[in-house]
Amino acid sequence: MPASSVTVVTAIRLGWAVAEVRGRHWPRGPRTRSTPMPLQPRDVLPLRSQRVGSASRQEALASLISLASIVELDDGGAFGVELTDILGALDSRGTASTETVWPEVAAFFLRWDARFQDVLVTRSEALANGYLLGRGLAECFWGLGPETEWTIDGAVSAVSPAFLLGADRRRELSRMLGRLEPGTTHELTPAAVAGSLEAWGVVVADTAWSHDPHLPDVLYEQVRRWYQLIVLAQDPTTLIRPYARLANPTNLVKAARMFWPQIVLALVSVALVAAFFTVVGGEGSAGPTPVWLSSLLATGGFGAFAAAGLLAKGQSAAQRLVTRLRQDAYTDLVAVSVTTVPSPPVPEGGGQRRRGIGRRLVEAAVRRRLLTTPTTPPPG
Repeated sequence: MPASSVTVVTAIRLGWAVAEVRGRHWPRGPRTRSTPMPLQPRDVLPLRSQRVGSASRQEALASLISLASIVELDDGGAFGVELTDILGALDSRGTASTETVWPEVAAFFLRWDARFQDVLVTRSEALANGYLLGRGLAECFWGLGPETEWTIDGAVSAVSPAFLLGADRRRELSRMLGRLEPGTTHELTPAAVAGSLEAWGVVVADTAWSHDPHLPDVLYEQVRRWYQLIVLAQDPTTLIRPYARLANPTNLVKAARMFWPQIVLALVSVALVAAFFTVVGGEGSAGPTPVWLSSLLATGGFGAFAAAGLLAKGQSAAQRLVTRLRQDAYTDLVAVSVTTVPSPPVPEGGGQRRRGIGRRLVEAAVRRRLLTTPTTPPPG
């Protein structure tokens, strides 16, 4: 494939593959749990999630070499040859000896990553952005080290969740999501992924929450969802559960604040019209009602209705805000649906309360995302 025809999605895949191959071969890197296969018979064909670790490593390696060739960053095949040799030397060593070889492997990835970035940025900012986005999102899991190394000498290390999903990296990843050209993914995907990043920011900022023993497994599931949405272009609305809704009525409160003049006028008009019909209907028992009173009530009531309608029609900006509120609310729902985080720590026996707290925290976090969905139609 000529370099000029390489797509942003291919660049994202390349960045993702770099992070995954590096993480899978790092002796202290994270390990995924494969679904165990029955012992009998022995020749059953596994799904991808059922493959053993060695097979998954080979699959990731072959994908990386192929992608580097497609994007024409392999220097005539030198990348694949050198990578295969150095990883072969790593795999041939014993468990204890791999620690001595790993610095060479890490230096290899650092050197070629710099080359990939330098070449891609000369071709297209969009390709360079895609490469770093894919690598950055994948590193949220594949760059995760053992819990004993999350803090070194009292400082947060580069292999900890607090760094990989910290404020600086979340902000940069959100910027890269916002730079994706329209049509690269579903229009809701960038904002939804940015929202899930913010939810993870809440998790890693809480010491007890981030040390949940299930965090690596849940984070791996989250990274897989990001891959489905960004690389495989899955429609994020398919992840919304039937009858799902937001628990927090934030958008209803916002709408009430924006349209309080119309709401007040509507309530006044209803009260006046109701009073008019009450007065007219009660004339027989209390004597004749003054004409001026019934006229005032009728005119005031229907006049308030008209004023409320004209005010609503005249505020085109407010109408656009209604569209924005509706889209933001739906994006919040999508972002919450694509987010997977461990349950927050609560006292024993509070299972239902725990789920409720977690959902409210996630909803509040996704609303702090740095991206939103484009308004359709755009403001005139």
